[in-house]
Amino acid sequence: MATAPDSAAPEGADRRSAGSGGGEAPGASGARPAGTVQIVDHALQVLKAIAEADRPRGVRELSRDLAISKSSVQRILASLEREGLAVADESTRKYVIGPAALTLAWKHTANSDLVGAASATASRIAAMTGETACVSTVVDGRRVTVYEAESPQPLRLITGVGRPYSLFSGATGRVLLSMLPSERLDHLVREHAATETGSGSVLLSRIDAARRQGYAISREEWIPGGCGVAVPIGTQGSVVAALSIYGPQARLTDERAAELVPVLRSAAAEITVRWRQPA
Repeated sequence: MATAPDSAAPEGADRRSAGSGGGEAPGASGARPAGTVQIVDHALQVLKAIAEADRPRGVRELSRDLAISKSSVQRILASLEREGLAVADESTRKYVIGPAALTLAWKHTANSDLVGAASATASRIAAMTGETACVSTVVDGRRVTVYEAESPQPLRLITGVGRPYSLFSGATGRVLLSMLPSERLDHLVREHAATETGSGSVLLSRIDAARRQGYAISREEWIPGGCGVAVPIGTQGSVVAALSIYGPQARLTDERAAELVPVLRSAAAEITVRWRQPA
């Protein structure tokens, strides 16, 4: 999340190791799920790794981090580059996500049932509250904004559509976690507690509070002076969604945040009805 007059500051994504599943490289972890195609699995892992990175990635480090042979990574990147999904720096030969990925993202946004159900309401909330309104969901164990209506204020907080954030910091993450099935929630909490400082029981207590209250408020968990208020939209199949507003603490005081919780709940209920209507 960023405070900016006109643009979002970059937010780096964690680089995560993923097993090749085919024993292609020493140290590969985990078995490939039944019914999948190994080369496709590997190509998707490489594409996600360069898309989520906060800097260009080279063949050698991708091979090491993903436990896929260097030759396979090179071939995959050549194919991605040919299709415009990856771009290599001519001097370093390190890769970043390519412009063709924008088309995929745009298509998802244009065709998403959740975005279609939420966009008008979220835009109205942003105009009414004067703060940035976001619709978020869980992707690969992280929080991702799928629709964002920016605040009209010169000083505003924005998250950036498609940018992954930790589920374990901020009001939106807690609300999303509160809607997950207990088995999945426990797995994510254990995974987080194993890599970060902090007690899993404390995390679960804060998530349980968000579930009982039906909302969550965060202060300065992302950046100094920033505040967020989030409420659940609901669950559709395996997809959970939340509606949030973000703004400076100077505007989103405790009193103001409390006043806006019923407004957000009403808006979330509107979105839920539209989202669950048959196409």
